[in-house]
Amino acid sequence: MKLLSIGLIAALLAGGGALASEAIEVRSLQEGAPTATGNIEQLGWLTGYWEGEGLGGKAVEMVAPAEGGQMMGAFRHDNADGGPNFYEFYLFAEIEDSLVLRIKHFTPDLIGWEEKAEFVEFPLVAVEKDAVYFDGVSFVLTGEGKMQSAVKIDGQGVFQFRYRAAKLE
Repeated sequence: MKLLSIGLIAALLAGGGALASEAIEVRSLQEGAPTATGNIEQLGWLTGYWEGEGLGGKAVEMVAPAEGGQMMGAFRHDNADGGPNFYEFYLFAEIEDSLVLRIKHFTPDLIGWEEKAEFVEFPLVAVEKDAVYFDGVSFVLTGEGKMQSAVKIDGQGVFQFRYRAAKLE
């Protein structure tokens, strides 16, 4: 798995660790192993507006429906005091017979953490009916209107997020 930027690691450390309730697993792609097969339609359950908690603050995920073999998403993390911590723009994309997750991170002032043409990429490890596992990032539907995600940061551990489906108002 590629390392996330130093800025994200600092944000994670400032925000706290994993949540206390049951954690979902994070899977890793074994060295030299091929990526799993999958298609964008298998991720349709992710579509929507999700509000939740993680990293000691509030988290919001918005995922658009699939179009042209891709699903775009946006993420916002607010500190415990309500102030913005960081943003992500991401893309689930079909690549040949598999899927990949590509993420760009931004400060609250929309300054990119990665270089202009760079992003962090997570290849597909497995896709199941209500779960998708990328190399170090997982999304799992845990009940009606409930989702969890988890991210593994090398040398820092696994950080959990818990969401509930919400309405944009």
